[in-house]
Amino acid sequence: MTDLILTEDDYRELVKCDDGTPTTDSLRIAERFGKRHDTVLRSIVNLKCSTGFRLRNFAESSYINEQGKAQRMFTMTKDGYMFLVMGFTGKKAAIWKEGFIEAFNWMAEELKTRNMSFQQRCNYLMLEYQQKKGLASFAGKTLRSWQIEKPGLEGKIIALQHDGQHTLQLS
Repeated sequence: MTDLILTEDDYRELVKCDDGTPTTDSLRIAERFGKRHDTVLRSIVNLKCSTGFRLRNFAESSYINEQGKAQRMFTMTKDGYMFLVMGFTGKKAAIWKEGFIEAFNWMAEELKTRNMSFQQRCNYLMLEYQQKKGLASFAGKTLRSWQIEKPGLEGKIIALQHDGQHTLQLS
């Protein structure tokens, strides 16, 4: 499967922020998944979810089409998106499912850090830096240990394989 490489601009295109909540809409989903918008609308309307879930995760709204007419669409949360696209199948669907999930997670992180004070953001960034530095240091130490132990282990494997081979007795 081809990996989808998304940038911050792509994330902003896929997911937006409505009153502090990351959302997407039926138009974006139709476009990215290669479906007709009326098909996506029908899928949303026909979802077998509870009324409470529908009210929390899907909001009916409208957009103005190229002819200047108001057209129906739905805005949805990450949970609504997940519920909807679980039924989408195929290679392209799998790629875009992953892309949208990354975009939702990116937006949630952006919202989280945006609401932090300057000092909280500094602390958050320093914590991330220290964690990544520690992981890199650990990986380096582990790699060095492997480089030291590898020749001995390979030698033992070769010796074991040699001992395991049966010699043919010709008389």
